[in-house]
Amino acid sequence: MRSKSIRSIRRAELSRAAFEAVIRYGLRKTTLDKVGDIAGVSKGVVLHHFKDKSALLEAVFRRSNSLLSESVIELYRYAENPYERLWAIIVANFFETIFTRRVCQAWVSLISEVPHNEGCQRIQIACNERIQSNLRHELKHFLTSEEAASAARHLGMLIDGVWVRAGLLPEPVESSTAISELEYAISKLLPFDEISAAKHKDARKKIETIAGIALGSKAFKEKSLQV
Repeated sequence: MRSKSIRSIRRAELSRAAFEAVIRYGLRKTTLDKVGDIAGVSKGVVLHHFKDKSALLEAVFRRSNSLLSESVIELYRYAENPYERLWAIIVANFFETIFTRRVCQAWVSLISEVPHNEGCQRIQIACNERIQSNLRHELKHFLTSEEAASAARHLGMLIDGVWVRAGLLPEPVESSTAISELEYAISKLLPFDEISAAKHKDARKKIETIAGIALGSKAFKEKSLQV
């Protein structure tokens, strides 16, 4: 059990190093040597845990998606109603410590690998299904089941689209700007009378404030490193 634990820790460290390599160099220029340099180990150690670059990229994909999932779970702890839970999903996907220009650019590089890597495909499908499920669950408080499913698909595609756009534009997209794009979509997809608009505004403000404390804390950052 101890050996397995050490192996899991080493794989997590190498996954983090690979993710950092993609951020620094882009997917094409990321090599096992560069991953080893960042992790402080030899290329042989990297190959001991991952048989090739494709396997390593799959681990990177898993890690990047896990970070978003961990962020949602963390904000859910403080959400007290459907409005706040819906905004927890949105804010978690665009919180400023994750949603940076460098990470968005790395993400664009990574998703280009999806059509060519079955492992990455499985991870991305699972990630999309999880986001869809989370959104549908909360949207059912505002819409019929059929309408909630449709709205969840639209919001899911918008989340992906904002990430891709942020990775392609020469100037960084601010976290608040990205979140406002989702707020506009919500105002068109959900009932948005004066009372509802005020509740959404309050929920967004609360969750963004909590995210600044919870997701920006040293404890959460250390926890996310274990993903």
